[in-house]
Amino acid sequence: MGRCVKDGRSRYTYARIPVGTAIGELQGLAAREYDEVGQKDLDHLNIDWKRYCELDAAGKLATFIAKRDGVIVGYAAFVVQTHIHYCEALIAANSAVYVVPEARVGRVALKLLRYAEVGLKAQGVKKIYYHVKQEKDFGRLLEHLGYRDSERLFAKVVQ
Repeated sequence: MGRCVKDGRSRYTYARIPVGTAIGELQGLAAREYDEVGQKDLDHLNIDWKRYCELDAAGKLATFIAKRDGVIVGYAAFVVQTHIHYCEALIAANSAVYVVPEARVGRVALKLLRYAEVGLKAQGVKKIYYHVKQEKDFGRLLEHLGYRDSERLFAKVVQ
């Protein structure tokens, strides 16, 4: 687990946490994320918290949070594993990223993603992947952080 870092003059702090220590708060934020940008083409949001905890226990999950006044206002979670095409390369694939609208003023999201990147790099990650929804495109923020748009993701519900 990473250390908690205070954000200068603001009341925001950033930390890496075991996902199981904050499921209640994270579930509430995930519901807000789903309401705002969730893919509504499947039945409903039903997060497999047990699986998240199993991945975390196996060292294959990295969860970073932003807090204000002791309350989680944002998260970035990554599945961390070797890449099937480059077995010597540890990669991090973003599972979810969200910052509540009231905390989007300033640079909270930027600092959360920077904090996550530093933590992932310290873990030995060589490449980080983000998927970006067209409806809530934060690609400009990622480009500002040095990421590049490298491929597209297509999805279809089959029933």
